Amino acid sequence: PLYGPTAAARATLTRMPTLRPYQPGDRAACLRLFDANTPRFFLPEERRDFEGWLDGEEGPAEYLVIEEGGQVIACGGLWFSPDPARPAGFAWGMVHPDRQRQGLGRILALARLDRLRALGVPHAALDTSQHTAPFYARLGFREVGRTPDGYGPGLQDRKSPRLNSSHRCI
Repeated sequence: PLYGPTAAARATLTRMPTLRPYQPGDRAACLRLFDANTPRFFLPEERRDFEGWLDGEEGPAEYLVIEEGGQVIACGGLWFSPDPARPAGFAWGMVHPDRQRQGLGRILALARLDRLRALGVPHAALDTSQHTAPFYARLGFREVGRTPDGYGPGLQDRKSPRLNSSHRCI
């Protein structure tokens, strides 16, 4: 055609990251992401918990994926609770190691915060390790407590234990 994207532009458009809701067909790709982030960000024994999350065994939740070129390259979710002190929070966020530090985690986190704002949730809870705590602090989360060796040995050192953080959404 006389007008329209070039072949190179069309190829670039098909590789642009797309944020979308998780579908059951994404399960294997999300498990591969988990495995790629183990043991730095997750312990191998947490895989069963993540499988349960993907299968909907953890109660009210939503999960998102970022897909590029037909491949899931990041994923992360939200959990919901009737507890007014902790009504909702982040769960199981991860980016493929080859794609970290490229803004995908930020896109995923901001999308989840936007969703919580839209639902009128005043605060987002987050339990994370020393590896991702600085990332979430840059997004406005603040530390409200620590649990030494909260996820187990090897994932955290005793000086940088689990963080319990909250973020004001509204």
